[in-house]
Amino acid sequence: MHRYHSKLAALLVIVLMIGLSGSAAAHNVFGSTGLINIPTASVAPSGSFSAAYHLFGGGSHLSMILGAFPNVEVGLVSRFGEPGGFFGSVKVQLLQEGDYPGVAVGLTTNGDTASYYIVGSMQIGAPGIRGHIGFGSGQFSRGFAGISSVLNPVTVISSDRKFSMPVTTVIVETDGWRINTGLSLKFNQELSAKVMVSGFKDFGFGVSYSHRF
Repeated sequence: MHRYHSKLAALLVIVLMIGLSGSAAAHNVFGSTGLINIPTASVAPSGSFSAAYHLFGGGSHLSMILGAFPNVEVGLVSRFGEPGGFFGSVKVQLLQEGDYPGVAVGLTTNGDTASYYIVGSMQIGAPGIRGHIGFGSGQFSRGFAGISSVLNPVTVISSDRKFSMPVTTVIVETDGWRINTGLSLKFNQELSAKVMVSGFKDFGFGVSYSHRF
């Protein structure tokens, strides 16, 4: 009986990890669903809205993402201290992740310049580990890649309920210009945060709030 319950618990953990790794849609610095700087093939759910603030890479970013339609998201970001005010992004998911990688195409604007990209994402190896790779024009011209790995698929609460560990994901990426690393902390369905390091020397953080109508 004990062995049966152990196997059942292990199966439940695996199912939860697969569900999180396939459906989680995190807010990146540049107002798109992604890791730290790079986009992934995930998109915000239709009818959802998220807002985030990031202090990273020497700049402050206030951004919003709207799940405008099924498989389509629209983003808006203000980079404080930079000329031009607001910048935008659009991403369309062409293929959902399954037996084959998820694929999305998108663009971001920076003043009068638009950068286009295509990106693929897929679980690799153990459940909860996903790989992402893409390329494009402009800021994406050097290509980009990343790995995200869920450490604990559910919130862990101590026996005395005085301490809880949020769902934690380890992130490693290269945006074509530098290597970025970080931890994503998901406290509940609405609130999450990130701690990040750029080029192994510059620290940053972010906080985001999501709501689904």
